[in-house]
Amino acid sequence: MTRNTTAALAAILLASAAPLPLALPFAPTAAQAQSVVTFDNLGFKSDIGAVSIPKIMIEGTNATKADIEGLFDTKASATVAERLSRISARSISIPVIEIRQSVGETESVTTYRDTTFRNVANGVIGEASMTSWSVKGKGARPRPSAPSVDIDVAGSSLSIKSFDLALMLRAFFTKGGANEPLKTVATEQTIGRTVMKVGNDVSIVIAGASIRDFKMRALATPFTEIMAETKKNETEKKPGWEQRNLVHASQMLSMFALGTMEMTGLTAQFKDPASGAPGSMALDKVSMSGQSLMPERFSMQGMKVDASGAKVQFGEITFSGMDFSSMISALQKVGDGQKMEDADPTQFIPKIGLMRFAGIDIDAPDAKSPGQRVKARLGLFETTMANHVGAIPADIAVTLDRLQMDIPANTREKGLQDILKLGYKALDISGRYDQKWQEASKTLRLNEFSLKSAGMFAATAKAEIGNVTREVFNTDKAVAAVAALGVNARSVDLAVVNDSLVEKLIAQQAREARRKVEDVKAEMAAGAALMIPMFLGDHPGAKVLGATLGKFIANPKNVKVTLTAKDGGVGAPDFIASGNPMDVLKKVDITSSANE
Repeated sequence: MTRNTTAALAAILLASAAPLPLALPFAPTAAQAQSVVTFDNLGFKSDIGAVSIPKIMIEGTNATKADIEGLFDTKASATVAERLSRISARSISIPVIEIRQSVGETESVTTYRDTTFRNVANGVIGEASMTSWSVKGKGARPRPSAPSVDIDVAGSSLSIKSFDLALMLRAFFTKGGANEPLKTVATEQTIGRTVMKVGNDVSIVIAGASIRDFKMRALATPFTEIMAETKKNETEKKPGWEQRNLVHASQMLSMFALGTMEMTGLTAQFKDPASGAPGSMALDKVSMSGQSLMPERFSMQGMKVDASGAKVQFGEITFSGMDFSSMISALQKVGDGQKMEDADPTQFIPKIGLMRFAGIDIDAPDAKSPGQRVKARLGLFETTMANHVGAIPADIAVTLDRLQMDIPANTREKGLQDILKLGYKALDISGRYDQKWQEASKTLRLNEFSLKSAGMFAATAKAEIGNVTREVFNTDKAVAAVAALGVNARSVDLAVVNDSLVEKLIAQQAREARRKVEDVKAEMAAGAALMIPMFLGDHPGAKVLGATLGKFIANPKNVKVTLTAKDGGVGAPDFIASGNPMDVLKKVDITSSANE
């Protein structure tokens, strides 16, 4: 939508290398500078489409006759952007602008009505507005045998502030320098209510949208040439055309940038492709921001979906700290001749700093249990990633808060059936994982690995791992596997707090054995105190650990266990050299306590 808008506005002053026959009734003199000047039947064709402008009315221009005529002179030595920068006017009015475009199997006709430019100074438009706009066309076929899809879009209004038309024309039609910087083309764009229909099955309404700090830059190959080549490749489909278009796509991704974009009040009606049943979606707000066309931050709030008997709500979905530079670079390498199979697939994966899913509510049919429904809720699932080694994040933090799920009474899932037998009718789970890597000390610290289930238990683990080099994060599996052999565990801390789960497990065991709960508990406590030392052999901490677990089972409150490696750590070479895990365990100090 933005590209069509800017292309149309560029077309208004006939910025094209191949114009249609033009009629210039007259040009203003100095005495006529404040009068209204009218130009009729203007238009042009170019490799990106054809534009028709039946009438333009210019008021209060200081341009000379040569300036106006020069806009349409295809033989002029100065670029159209340079010629346009000499034009100023109090206002320019265009009743109708029509753009026809065709790329591959897609074609469209875009129409803008009642367009007005105010305060035009040296090619920069203070404010541009139009009362309505529309796009009618045919989309690409979903499959070769399918008919093309009709697309119909109607917008109520559009306005643009501080629109540098000369700069935009240069970006579209002129060859730029190497690594040319992005520059602001429009400080603000506001789009009114928009209605879109795709075929007979999809209808979308957007209450409004806005874009701020829209930027562009000229490429080493002009945009019009890239679009022409893309269209030619789509049409001819010569060997390697997809690869060539891939590099075109990567070039265009670096040509545009959005400071911020926000869309509000989106609703959609559609038909399920499989069943044909009606469905709907509503979305309160979508926003994105960044310094490229690929956003650094993307967020959706208040999404509701009702389809195929399922209802799903998302309070928030957010991705931020996104970096697509490696992906764009990889696309360029493929376009420059590198075979896709030789490319590193991880380079096509963007880096992401944060992923957040909050306020999720699901009510859907249970596919495995007809007549039953799956009902689940999630307070928050959030992942932060940093300190990347190539494509792999070395620092990771994952938070899970209040994952709640009702357990269907007639579920066929064995695990859920076992939980029902314990007397639980729902699950309420929270957890957190937090790891950080310090390259200088080659240390990976597991600061927290916790899991809590309301009414069941809470468990926490901490660990320190040494000799973790950069190669451990290498995407080459062979390199990573060799590096992993050198990793050693230095310490592990485990803590468990019981919240009725142990009592319920013992009670169930007693029911199945038809024995008293007290007898089963005493037997299990004594068994732990005896079996742990037998399993660990003559390890110094074995008896203490057995006594600790026996004490916990007899009165299940909490238990803590700490494993600390001697001589700097224990790793895979120790197990390989020993051949007996019990011998390796002697290199680890074990301390434990219960109910403290």
